[in-house]
Amino acid sequence: MIEVITYADITVRLPEKNHYEAFIKELFAKLEPHIKSEQIISISKPSINPDNMAIESSVLAKLMLYIPEKTPRLKVEEYIDDIVPFLKRHIPKCDKVASTKIVQMKRMIE
Repeated sequence: MIEVITYADITVRLPEKNHYEAFIKELFAKLEPHIKSEQIISISKPSINPDNMAIESSVLAKLMLYIPEKTPRLKVEEYIDDIVPFLKRHIPKCDKVASTKIVQMKRMIE
């Protein structure tokens, strides 16, 4: 298992403009066991995406990811390209991942 601590700027689709902060906080609280939300730093006001007319908000959060190893003994750095797809797969309503900043990556001893 690869443990990654990262800051991520994620665009999330919202069901409505009202109560968006509570919706996002609840969404990020339910991400375990694959992702642990360490801290939600900022949540932008909802806006309508002109491309798909979806209500969206950008969320900047500090996350701890637990990425399963595909190949045993592959270097930890080889998993960098797996971070964005992992976030998109495990965060419901994730429209896009604008950026990530990795703080730490390590192999967990089992």
